[in-house]
Amino acid sequence: MKKCSAIIGTSLLALVLSVPAFAAEKPISVYVNGTNLTFPAGTPYLNNNSVLVPFRVVFEKLGMQVLWDAATGTVTGSSPNLTISLKIGSKLATVNGTVKKLTVAPVSSNGTTYIPLRFVAEATGGTAVWDASSRSVKITTAATTAASDEQAITALIKQAIQYYNEEKAVSYYSLVDDADSLTDQVTSLSYFFQSYDIKTTLESLKVLSIQGNEATAYTVEKEIRTGGYYIPDERSEYLYSLVRVNGTWKISEITNEDRTVLLTKEQGMKAATVPQGDAAAIKESLAKYFQAMSAEDASATLAQMYSYDEEYDTDTRASLEEFFSEFDLSYTLNQSNIYYFADGEAAVYAQTTVKDAADGESVDQTMIFIYYQTETGGWMIDDFYYLD
Repeated sequence: MKKCSAIIGTSLLALVLSVPAFAAEKPISVYVNGTNLTFPAGTPYLNNNSVLVPFRVVFEKLGMQVLWDAATGTVTGSSPNLTISLKIGSKLATVNGTVKKLTVAPVSSNGTTYIPLRFVAEATGGTAVWDASSRSVKITTAATTAASDEQAITALIKQAIQYYNEEKAVSYYSLVDDADSLTDQVTSLSYFFQSYDIKTTLESLKVLSIQGNEATAYTVEKEIRTGGYYIPDERSEYLYSLVRVNGTWKISEITNEDRTVLLTKEQGMKAATVPQGDAAAIKESLAKYFQAMSAEDASATLAQMYSYDEEYDTDTRASLEEFFSEFDLSYTLNQSNIYYFADGEAAVYAQTTVKDAADGESVDQTMIFIYYQTETGGWMIDDFYYLD
């Protein structure tokens, strides 16, 4: 019985202390903006892949006042705009009153309270990077991080555009978060590069926000066709969503917020040299397209559109039927012109009047239609663009 009691007592003591021996391993160093911190009351250590440190030195170095409540075992760090509270033995902390979950709870040992370092660093708007080889944690505070992060994000987006212009699909997706699961996207982008040649110029870039490991940026990019299949020149506005992965910024999503086709009426109405038979077939197809749209006939509309496969046709038909169920519009083709013509493709500039049967109002609408020639010699609509 005495032996069992001794074993239980030793186990409980180990659980309370929860601090491993440090003699066999190199001590952990903590740097804040390059300054190596000294911890008089204890030694930083690893627990469940988290670095725990005596709380007072870190809070004060991060510019926060410290309050210790011995009765509840709660430590609080506060500044004018931020209050962080952690409790010994609890995996729940609060940041400005909002409950956050910790990977490891604060621990008390020999009169010193140890807290998870990364959580505190990120809660104050900074970053914490663990270097296993040197057993060190490098913290960069919010003020210092903002400038360096903005530079890193700007460099990342510029690098992505460079890889895009160089048509390096694999390199481009190396800048994207979770790139290992993007095999299909890499294949799709490689195929796009084989078909189209586009030169992108970054006209403006603004980092909108940086919050911890997430950021957003807004760009205006000019995209000019230099070869390959025809696609009109455009100016696009993009919203980039970014995440920090292991200390490195990655692109998580790009959303096209707006785009403007860079084609003037003068350019659109300048006639290309087109064989008479092809010109007649293209104009006849365009007229039939608007007739079918006015009649709200999905089958007749699809008959003028290029077919890729059955699934594509089914999805397009469903979209058309949904559109016809919501709107009652009629179309009048006022004028059209084939301004681009090459082997197997053409671009048509078209001006129409669209009338809403519900209120009788009419609006003028200008569009570009991209036509592809089928194997049988017919001409079908492959894509279209609206012009402002």
